[in-house]
Amino acid sequence: MKKSSKIKILLTISVLFFTIGTAKAFAQNIGDVNQKINELKALEKVIDEKTAQLRVQQQNIENQKKQLEQSQNTLKNQLKNLNNQIEQAKKELESLQKNIISQKIQKLATIYAQAKPSAAAEELSNMDPQTTAEILTFMQSRQAGAIISKMDPKTAANIFSLYLKSKHQ
Repeated sequence: MKKSSKIKILLTISVLFFTIGTAKAFAQNIGDVNQKINELKALEKVIDEKTAQLRVQQQNIENQKKQLEQSQNTLKNQLKNLNNQIEQAKKELESLQKNIISQKIQKLATIYAQAKPSAAAEELSNMDPQTTAEILTFMQSRQAGAIISKMDPKTAANIFSLYLKSKHQ
């Protein structure tokens, strides 16, 4: 065979080997690329699953937040109602206390009205002037006047002034 034919054959064989090597390398690269694509698809699937789980958790958190807000509003309303009940109870208690005090003052007025004016005047002079005036308001005017007339004039003036204010309230 001629030398040029041999060279051509050798060149052809070389090109074939080169082409085969390149094809193998290309095929291997394609395999690597396919493997990476499959890995990325698997990762994408995991990310999608985690995203779905996070959405469910976020929805649960939002539901719990709404429940907490509702509970908070319920508790605020209950607290408001309890405060109103406390205020009402305080008013009732004050009213009861005033009634009890008024009843006690009426009893004292009855007791002092039956006593001698001089003895009643002496005891009432030693009491708080406001209390004395309130006791006198529950007596008949003639009885109250008789007791005040037996008191020290300065004390009597003070008590009489309070007595008049109590009578007009």
